[in-house]
Amino acid sequence: ELRTPLTTIVGYSELLETMGDLPERSRQHAGAIRIAASQLARSIDDVLDMAQIDAGEMELSLGDLRVCDLLSQAAEKVRARVEGRGATLTVSCPADLKPIRADEHRIGQALDHLLENAARAVSEGGAVELKAEAGPSEIRLTVSDTGRGIPYHLQAHVFDRFVRRERGGPGVGLALVKALVELHGGWAEVESEPGKGAAFILHLPLGAATTAAAPELQLEL
Repeated sequence: ELRTPLTTIVGYSELLETMGDLPERSRQHAGAIRIAASQLARSIDDVLDMAQIDAGEMELSLGDLRVCDLLSQAAEKVRARVEGRGATLTVSCPADLKPIRADEHRIGQALDHLLENAARAVSEGGAVELKAEAGPSEIRLTVSDTGRGIPYHLQAHVFDRFVRRERGGPGVGLALVKALVELHGGWAEVESEPGKGAAFILHLPLGAATTAAAPELQLEL
Protein backbone atom coordinates (compact mmCIF):
# COMPACT_ATOMS: atom_id res chain seq x y z
CA GLU A 1 0.00 0.00 0.00
CA LEU A 2 2.89 2.34 0.66
CA ARG A 3 5.08 1.30 -2.25
CA THR A 4 2.46 1.43 -5.04
CA PRO A 5 1.77 5.19 -4.95
CA LEU A 6 5.50 5.88 -4.59
CA THR A 7 6.19 3.82 -7.70
CA THR A 8 3.66 5.97 -9.57
CA ILE A 9 5.23 9.19 -8.28
CA VAL A 10 8.74 8.09 -9.25
CA GLY A 11 7.59 6.90 -12.66
CA TYR A 12 5.78 10.07 -13.63
CA SER A 13 8.54 12.32 -12.30
CA GLU A 14 11.05 10.42 -14.45
CA LEU A 15 8.73 10.88 -17.43
CA LEU A 16 8.53 14.63 -16.80
CA GLU A 17 12.33 14.85 -16.58
CA THR A 18 12.67 13.35 -20.07
CA MET A 19 10.13 15.65 -21.74
CA GLY A 20 11.98 17.83 -24.22
CA ASP A 21 9.62 20.80 -24.01
CA LEU A 22 9.72 21.07 -20.21
CA PRO A 23 11.39 24.25 -18.86
CA GLU A 24 14.66 23.60 -17.05
CA ARG A 25 13.32 24.85 -13.72
CA SER A 26 10.33 22.50 -13.97
CA ARG A 27 12.68 19.64 -14.87
CA GLN A 28 14.64 20.33 -11.68
CA HIS A 29 11.42 20.27 -9.68
CA ALA A 30 10.49 16.90 -11.20
CA GLY A 31 13.95 15.61 -10.29
CA ALA A 32 13.51 16.76 -6.70
CA ILE A 33 10.17 14.91 -6.52
CA ARG A 34 11.78 11.73 -7.87
CA ILE A 35 14.66 11.89 -5.39
CA ALA A 36 12.36 12.52 -2.41
CA ALA A 37 10.01 9.69 -3.40
CA SER A 38 12.95 7.32 -3.86
CA GLN A 39 14.30 8.23 -0.42
CA LEU A 40 10.89 7.57 1.13
CA ALA A 41 10.70 4.20 -0.62
CA ARG A 42 14.13 3.35 0.77
CA SER A 43 13.00 4.26 4.30
CA ILE A 44 9.94 2.03 3.93
CA ASP A 45 12.15 -0.86 2.82
CA ASP A 46 14.39 -0.31 5.87
CA VAL A 47 11.42 -0.43 8.24
CA LEU A 48 10.12 -3.62 6.60
CA ASP A 49 13.57 -5.23 6.82
CA MET A 50 13.80 -4.37 10.53
CA ALA A 51 10.34 -5.84 11.08
CA GLN A 52 11.47 -9.05 9.37
CA ILE A 53 14.58 -9.26 11.53
CA ASP A 54 12.63 -8.55 14.72
CA ALA A 55 10.22 -11.35 13.81
CA GLY A 56 13.10 -13.74 13.11
CA GLU A 57 11.89 -14.18 9.54
CA MET A 58 14.79 -12.76 7.52
CA GLU A 59 16.73 -15.50 5.75
CA LEU A 60 20.26 -14.87 4.56
CA SER A 61 21.28 -16.03 1.11
CA LEU A 62 24.79 -17.16 1.96
CA GLY A 63 27.52 -17.51 -0.61
CA ASP A 64 31.21 -16.92 -1.15
CA LEU A 65 31.54 -13.14 -0.91
CA ARG A 66 34.47 -11.48 -2.66
CA VAL A 67 34.95 -8.56 -0.32
CA CYS A 68 37.15 -6.41 -2.57
CA ASP A 69 34.65 -6.61 -5.43
CA LEU A 70 31.79 -5.64 -3.11
CA LEU A 71 33.75 -2.66 -1.75
CA SER A 72 34.49 -1.40 -5.26
CA GLN A 73 30.83 -1.69 -6.28
CA ALA A 74 29.63 0.08 -3.13
CA ALA A 75 32.13 2.91 -3.60
CA GLU A 76 31.09 3.57 -7.19
CA LYS A 77 27.46 4.06 -6.14
CA VAL A 78 28.39 7.01 -3.96
CA ARG A 79 31.54 8.35 -5.66
CA ALA A 80 29.75 11.09 -7.61
CA ARG A 81 28.09 12.43 -4.45
CA VAL A 82 31.35 12.47 -2.47
CA GLU A 83 33.37 14.10 -5.23
CA GLY A 84 30.51 16.52 -5.90
CA ARG A 85 31.05 17.86 -2.39
CA GLY A 86 34.73 18.45 -3.15
CA ALA A 87 35.89 15.42 -1.16
CA THR A 88 37.83 12.29 -2.11
CA LEU A 89 36.78 8.64 -1.92
CA THR A 90 39.34 5.84 -1.60
CA VAL A 91 39.02 2.06 -1.34
CA SER A 92 41.63 -0.04 0.43
CA CYS A 93 41.42 -3.83 0.18
CA PRO A 94 44.23 -6.43 0.30
CA ALA A 95 44.60 -8.21 -3.04
CA ASP A 96 45.04 -11.58 -1.30
CA LEU A 97 41.87 -11.27 0.80
CA LYS A 98 40.00 -14.57 0.67
CA PRO A 99 36.21 -14.79 0.18
CA ILE A 100 34.02 -15.01 3.28
CA ARG A 101 30.70 -16.78 3.76
CA ALA A 102 28.04 -14.07 3.81
CA ASP A 103 24.97 -12.60 2.12
CA GLU A 104 26.34 -10.22 -0.52
CA HIS A 105 23.11 -8.24 -0.84
CA ARG A 106 22.73 -7.63 2.90
CA ILE A 107 26.37 -6.69 3.51
CA GLY A 108 26.18 -4.39 0.49
CA GLN A 109 23.03 -2.86 1.96
CA ALA A 110 24.87 -2.12 5.22
CA LEU A 111 27.81 -0.54 3.36
CA ASP A 112 25.43 1.59 1.26
CA HIS A 113 23.91 3.09 4.41
CA LEU A 114 27.31 3.86 5.93
CA LEU A 115 28.69 5.37 2.73
CA GLU A 116 25.61 7.55 2.24
CA ASN A 117 26.00 8.87 5.79
CA ALA A 118 29.70 9.54 5.16
CA ALA A 119 28.87 11.37 1.92
CA ARG A 120 26.51 13.66 3.83
CA ALA A 121 29.10 14.31 6.53
CA VAL A 122 32.10 15.37 4.44
CA SER A 123 32.67 18.82 2.98
CA GLU A 124 35.13 20.55 0.67
CA GLY A 125 38.61 19.07 1.06
CA GLY A 126 37.37 16.11 3.12
CA ALA A 127 37.83 12.41 2.55
CA VAL A 128 35.88 9.17 2.78
CA GLU A 129 37.65 5.81 3.00
CA LEU A 130 36.26 2.30 2.62
CA LYS A 131 38.69 -0.29 3.94
CA ALA A 132 38.84 -4.05 4.50
CA GLU A 133 41.23 -5.79 6.88
CA ALA A 134 41.65 -9.49 7.65
CA GLY A 135 41.95 -10.89 11.15
CA PRO A 136 42.45 -14.46 12.40
CA SER A 137 38.72 -15.20 12.54
CA GLU A 138 37.04 -12.14 11.04
CA ILE A 139 37.02 -9.49 8.35
CA ARG A 140 36.77 -5.85 9.41
CA LEU A 141 35.05 -3.43 7.04
CA THR A 142 35.54 0.24 7.92
CA VAL A 143 33.78 3.30 6.50
CA SER A 144 35.50 6.45 7.76
CA ASP A 145 35.17 10.14 6.97
CA THR A 146 36.71 13.45 7.98
CA GLY A 147 33.38 15.10 8.70
CA ARG A 148 32.12 16.75 11.85
CA GLY A 149 32.22 13.57 13.95
CA ILE A 150 29.73 12.45 16.56
CA PRO A 151 29.38 14.01 20.03
CA TYR A 152 30.53 11.65 22.78
CA HIS A 153 27.14 11.60 24.51
CA LEU A 154 25.47 10.36 21.30
CA GLN A 155 27.96 7.64 20.37
CA ALA A 156 26.41 5.05 22.70
CA HIS A 157 23.05 5.52 20.96
CA VAL A 158 24.19 5.86 17.35
CA PHE A 159 22.80 2.43 16.40
CA ASP A 160 19.48 2.91 18.22
CA ARG A 161 16.36 3.16 16.07
CA PHE A 162 14.12 6.24 15.89
CA VAL A 163 16.52 8.33 17.98
CA ARG A 164 17.66 11.77 16.84
CA ARG A 165 21.36 11.48 16.01
CA GLU A 166 24.10 13.28 14.12
CA ARG A 167 24.27 10.52 11.51
CA GLY A 168 21.42 9.00 9.53
CA GLY A 169 18.58 11.06 10.99
CA PRO A 170 15.91 9.67 13.34
CA GLY A 171 15.21 6.56 11.28
CA VAL A 172 16.35 2.96 11.27
CA GLY A 173 19.28 3.07 8.85
CA LEU A 174 22.11 2.57 11.34
CA ALA A 175 20.00 0.22 13.47
CA LEU A 176 19.50 -1.88 10.34
CA VAL A 177 23.26 -1.90 9.67
CA LYS A 178 23.87 -3.27 13.18
CA ALA A 179 21.09 -5.84 12.85
CA LEU A 180 22.31 -7.12 9.47
CA VAL A 181 25.84 -7.60 10.77
CA GLU A 182 24.60 -9.35 13.92
CA LEU A 183 22.49 -11.62 11.73
CA HIS A 184 25.79 -12.84 10.28
CA GLY A 185 27.15 -13.48 13.78
CA GLY A 186 29.22 -10.28 13.78
CA TRP A 187 29.01 -6.90 15.45
CA ALA A 188 29.28 -3.18 14.63
CA GLU A 189 30.98 -0.31 16.42
CA VAL A 190 31.70 3.38 15.92
CA GLU A 191 34.84 5.38 16.71
CA SER A 192 34.65 9.15 16.59
CA GLU A 193 36.28 12.27 17.93
CA PRO A 194 33.95 15.26 17.59
CA GLY A 195 35.19 17.62 14.91
CA LYS A 196 37.58 15.06 13.46
CA GLY A 197 35.32 12.59 11.67
CA ALA A 198 33.99 9.13 12.41
CA ALA A 199 34.68 5.51 11.55
CA PHE A 200 32.04 2.78 11.46
CA ILE A 201 33.54 -0.70 11.74
CA LEU A 202 31.75 -3.92 10.81
CA HIS A 203 33.23 -7.11 12.29
CA LEU A 204 32.20 -10.07 10.14
CA PRO A 205 33.13 -13.70 10.89
CA LEU A 206 34.79 -15.63 8.08
CA GLY A 207 31.71 -17.86 7.99
CA ALA A 208 28.29 -16.48 8.93
CA ALA A 209 26.96 -18.08 12.10
CA THR A 210 23.24 -17.47 12.00
CA THR A 211 20.02 -19.25 12.88
CA ALA A 212 18.12 -17.12 10.38
CA ALA A 213 19.63 -18.68 7.27
CA ALA A 214 17.72 -21.20 5.19
CA PRO A 215 18.32 -24.79 6.40
CA GLU A 216 20.03 -25.88 3.19
CA LEU A 217 22.47 -22.99 3.50
CA GLN A 218 23.22 -23.89 7.09
CA LEU A 219 24.12 -27.41 6.01
CA GLU A 220 26.60 -26.01 3.51
CA LEU A 221 28.55 -24.42 6.35
